[in-house]
Amino acid sequence: MKIKDGQTLLDVAIQEFGSWEAMTDIAILNNLTMTDIPEAGTDLSTPDKIYDETMQAYCRNNDISPATARDSSGISLRIFTDEFEKQFV
Repeated sequence: MKIKDGQTLLDVAIQEFGSWEAMTDIAILNNLTMTDIPEAGTDLSTPDKIYDETMQAYCRNNDISPATARDSSGISLRIFTDEFEKQFV
């Protein structure tokens, strides 16, 4: 899978596997640390496992690609839509 601009390993874990738990396996498969931020366009190997089928299906069915936003101060903010919050609050 290719990294989109602003995506972290956590974002990929949620998007592709429905759980933050996949982040560890993604990091190991790609010789990264969990805090590494891959460049946009980087092609990552991903585990052959589903961690949360409901969340994975939600992301795929709604074309959700979580990405960490960065404001002008360099502070990272998580961005989720109202639709996401209604489904999972």
